[in-house]
Amino acid sequence: MFDLTSIRDWYQTDAGELISRAIEQHVWRITSCIFGYCAIQVGDTFTNRQLLKNCTISDQISIDRSQTADIISSPAALPICSDSTDLFVLPHTLDFTEKPHEILREVERCLVPEGYMIIVGFNPYSFYGLWRLFLSRKKVAPWNAKFYSVRRLRDWSSLLGFEEVELHFTAHLPPFKRIQSWKKMQSLGRLLQYQLTNIGGVYIFVARKRVARLTPLKRVWPTTTNRILTGKLPKPTVGMQEDGESR
Repeated sequence: MFDLTSIRDWYQTDAGELISRAIEQHVWRITSCIFGYCAIQVGDTFTNRQLLKNCTISDQISIDRSQTADIISSPAALPICSDSTDLFVLPHTLDFTEKPHEILREVERCLVPEGYMIIVGFNPYSFYGLWRLFLSRKKVAPWNAKFYSVRRLRDWSSLLGFEEVELHFTAHLPPFKRIQSWKKMQSLGRLLQYQLTNIGGVYIFVARKRVARLTPLKRVWPTTTNRILTGKLPKPTVGMQEDGESR
């Protein structure tokens, strides 16, 4: 199942607007240094945000099951040719699916060698993960998300041949509903951001597709020093001893 309707509604709240703005700034900075011909965003998570706005790649495509997407398709079966895409952006795409491995395999298949993958997800080791322990039964976003850890993403991506390039965290404060609570604790949020960076509620994970290159082996021609057989064949010494004893 892949449905981002609930998370879209949450990102339109006051708290969601602040977090989506921070995510947008991080993705803008990262994509401004990535060049190529085709960039794809899988999942229309942010209604009022354009994650690829600052990207230098001109051909930008959105894939989702909603009617507003450029291509309506399942993220686990992308209608994209292999080795044809330079950048994939997955905003909470893995958090709201039962097939995260299939999606990552499809991304790896479609990416060109040295292509980039940007994953936005919820951090289970944060205030958001703590809130999720008590609110997961409500089945509302963001508490109904999967909350995959960065360590698990590293394991999955490394098995597929990806190399981690960057990692950023945001949303270090607890998930308050009222914007006044956020404003009162801005100083604490800045302190947590610099001192305890890894406890941010949302992470931006950037990886690059690595392709193993074959190293051609040089043929070693036989010389006078590495010939297998030189001169005459050695005589069977065991047989000579036996002949001597028999005599």
